[in-house]
Amino acid sequence: MPRIYRGQAQMEALDTYFVDAVQLARNAVQWLQPRNRNALLDPASIEAGQARVALTTFFGVQFGAGPVPALSQDDTTFLNTLQTVYAAMATALNTWTVYIEYADREDHDAQDYASARPPVVFPGPDGEVDPADPKSFRATWRDVRNNMNRGTRSYIFEHNGMPVVASPARDLAFRIELNIRFREADAQLKQETILHEMSHVLADTNDYDNVYADTIVQARQICAARGADLARDLADCWGFFPFDLPGR
Repeated sequence: MPRIYRGQAQMEALDTYFVDAVQLARNAVQWLQPRNRNALLDPASIEAGQARVALTTFFGVQFGAGPVPALSQDDTTFLNTLQTVYAAMATALNTWTVYIEYADREDHDAQDYASARPPVVFPGPDGEVDPADPKSFRATWRDVRNNMNRGTRSYIFEHNGMPVVASPARDLAFRIELNIRFREADAQLKQETILHEMSHVLADTNDYDNVYADTIVQARQICAARGADLARDLADCWGFFPFDLPGR
């Protein structure tokens, strides 16, 4: 079972938010993958126009002047990165083992909605490092990103100076901890929070000035005002962007 709810999270109907987050990420992948690039750049398509507006609003992607939209090499590279990360989000949330629980009272952060803990390779039954297995250890999200960026199905980690080959869907687990603000959020913000946190770990995004959007209207304004470089590093831009895409 990829998603395992524990404690209070087990008693609440949270699965729908994770399922919806996976679907949002998958829809983003459909728009962003290179083989659909012609559809994205179709000047006659209203839906493609909507997707281009979202990319410009949330990430500062520019499509050039003239009757046929065009992308610079830098923006093309960034769209490929977006596609890779959203695909990894959907895969991680849907096929890796994810333990979902509310943080202990002493660990609650009143300002945060959620957090994702570093993954464990060859975890024990509780998702933690298995002391009986010498190949079991806690990796870093940087290790995961390095593998993800190579597009590998089997991940190669280094542990005790030796390479360790692992299948993420079978041999990797991580934990998402929810805070009280997650419980109080509306449905859209819960879905956004999941994508927001996954962007932290899979795209190494950041938060700035403790400014968070509570609605997509706020997110559009915040991301558009940041400029491309900062917007592409802002987790809220990644979290809210899929909501503005057609087909979600």
